[in-house]
Amino acid sequence: MNSEPFEAALEFYRAMKVYPSPGDLLGIYDSTVKKEVLDILAEMIAADDTLNLGGSGGVPGIPGMPHVGLD
Repeated sequence: MNSEPFEAALEFYRAMKVYPSPGDLLGIYDSTVKKEVLDILAEMIAADDTLNLGGSGGVPGIPGMPHVGLD
């Protein structure tokens, strides 16, 4: 198994945990990061009840649901 996409997703996730507006950062990731990495990142986000996406990230009408990797 190639661990590079997982390692990349983990670094993006760590950045989201310390960024003041993780939902906005997610929007940037959505337009710049490979889908394979976004899919892994979406699973990490879904498993984290403490990550407040707020901002512009997420699926309209479903609070806290990331839109990355769901297309």
